[in-house]
Amino acid sequence: MRARVIHALLHLLDRQVVREGDGRLLCKADDLELASGEDGRPYVTAILAGPLALGPRVGGVPGRMMVAVTELLRPEERPGPHRIDMAHVTGVGSAVTVDRSRPELALERWTREHVVSRIPGANHAPGREAEPAPGPGTGRPPAPAPEREPAMRLSGLIRRAVQDASGEVVGQVADVRLTQDGPLLGRVQHAFAVSGLIVVPRHTGQLFGYERAISGTGPWLVRTAVRALHRGSVLVPWEHVADLGGDPVRLRAVREELTPLRELSALE
Repeated sequence: MRARVIHALLHLLDRQVVREGDGRLLCKADDLELASGEDGRPYVTAILAGPLALGPRVGGVPGRMMVAVTELLRPEERPGPHRIDMAHVTGVGSAVTVDRSRPELALERWTREHVVSRIPGANHAPGREAEPAPGPGTGRPPAPAPEREPAMRLSGLIRRAVQDASGEVVGQVADVRLTQDGPLLGRVQHAFAVSGLIVVPRHTGQLFGYERAISGTGPWLVRTAVRALHRGSVLVPWEHVADLGGDPVRLRAVREELTPLRELSALE
């Protein structure tokens, strides 16, 4: 049986996170936490939620304001984003489903809707929620997790330059390919591990999946036009990545060895 393959930005980030059984909206997947496995390959350990996860992704003055306002409202000395361990995730589809052990992040939702949403430029990927958010005095957010060492975030890879083995700049990271063949989580399911990088030329517009030939549902003319515009985009398999932690990301292969993005459908 082939392991499931998804693309982090296209299929996971900014999705609503709902509770199994009653479908109650808990939060949104604002970022992903990564850790390195025994083989050195990063895998997704947790969904990060709330303005302290979204703010750094938004960046600039709006992002900094988002973080500052949230830190003023949180009681911890050094608050971090709320984590939902991937062991609690039971499904990834049009929404991310988690088991019933996860409470609603009432304070985070109230802060996002009544404070953060008023910051100019802070409405990143707005989504319509299923029900009104409670005020900060209703509901009780989960107790803060023990202070942790800063973890690598998936958003830190996006827009990072990529350099091939010859020193040529191939482009920048636009998305991350994840394959569900990482370490076992909660003795139930395997983690989503990084299996490749979607690299596009600089100044490329937003990607919607058509250029990867994996959407299949869009109009033929749109798919054809978008793929033509992205003809310089490539897939970098994990085995070609020499150094993921630096900037730029360094490869052990040259551009000619990389897979054109239009051929990705054969690998999915």
